[in-house]
Parts: sequence; C-alpha cells; structure tokens
Amino acid sequence: MVNPWKTYVKLSAVLMGSHGLTKGSLAFLNYPAQLMFKSTKVLPVMVMGAFIPGLRRKYPAHEYVSAILLVLGLILFTLADAQTSPSFSVIGVIMVIGAVVMDSFLGNLQEVIFNMNPETTQMEMLFCSTVVGLPLLIPPRVLTGEVFEAWNSCSEVMICLCSLDYHWLERTRLLSAKSVHASHSSLFVCCFC
Repeated sequence: MVNPWKTYVKLSAVLMGSHGLTKGSLAFLNYPAQLMFKSTKVLPVMVMGAFIPGLRRKYPAHEYVSAILLVLGLILFTLADAQTSPSFSVIGVIMVIGAVVMDSFLGNLQEVIFNMNPETTQMEMLFCSTVVGLPLLIPPRVLTGEVFEAWNSCSEVMICLCSLDYHWLERTRLLSAKSVHASHSSLFVCCFC
C-alpha cells in the first residue's frame, strides 16, 4: 500500500457521506430531480479544484460560463418540477446539495492522492476507501433493516449486477481522475448516470 490509512479515512468519510446524502435525498425528492442536482457537480468540482492545496487549478472563463449555464438550466428544470411533483421537499434539496459538495471534494481529493503518489493504483484507491468506509455504513443499515433486505434480494438473484456496474463505473472514473482533471472525470460520470 502506497498511501497511509489516514488518507483513506478522509476519503471514505467524504465518499460515505456523499452516498448517504444521495440515497437519503430520495425520500424527499423524486429521482429525476435528484439526478438533475447531481448533474450540477461539474461547477463545484471546478471551484473546489481552485482551492484545494496540491491542485490550485485555474480554468478559462468560458469553462466557468458553460458550467454556470448548465447549473442555471438545471435549476430552472428543478423549479418547474417542484410545482408539479408530489415528492419534492426543501430537505431533499439540501441533502442533495450536501452530496454534490462532498462529491466535489471526492474527485479533487482522489486527484491529489494520485498526483502525490503516482504509484497509487485504482484498486488500492477503491479497495481501501471502501474497506475504511464499511464500518461507517454498516450500523445505520442494520438499524434500518436494509442489510437484511439487501441480503435476501441478492441471495435470490445470486448476483448483484448493480454492484458490478457501480464497480465498473468507479474504476472508470478513477482512471479518468488519474489521467485527466477531476472536473472532466465528474462530467464523464454525469454523462453515464
């Protein structure tokens, strides 16, 4: 292992917080609205990349204008959806905005880790951040009964294709974060989600 465990503790806290807020927001938002909000993460990734030590990235003005126009268009869509959708709440909006902010830290933090230690592999990043985050995920899932529902569902199907798809998507995103900027990696994930 190339990186110290404390690096993965930070990464896992952000990763698990993002997943928790994203999943929790579905109790208050419909899926299209949540997806629209998650698609706006390009702008926060760009802004965070300008302030995170080790990156201090600068983007041309036209890229910021494009990202702002994307966000404004998605906000207009969401406002229209809020008037017609029965499952739309301000709490869900706050939760998904928190998830987007955490996602912006996540992509940039992964890029910093890859830049600081070029020997870091995708498998190390994925495995360590998941293993460290597992203790954060298990207690709430046991308390809500989701672990048992998931176990029963997966045991019936014998394979969880969603996990395989998520694993493929994460590996692809990590590869793009290692080779290009975090903002391009976020845009890639938005296009395939």
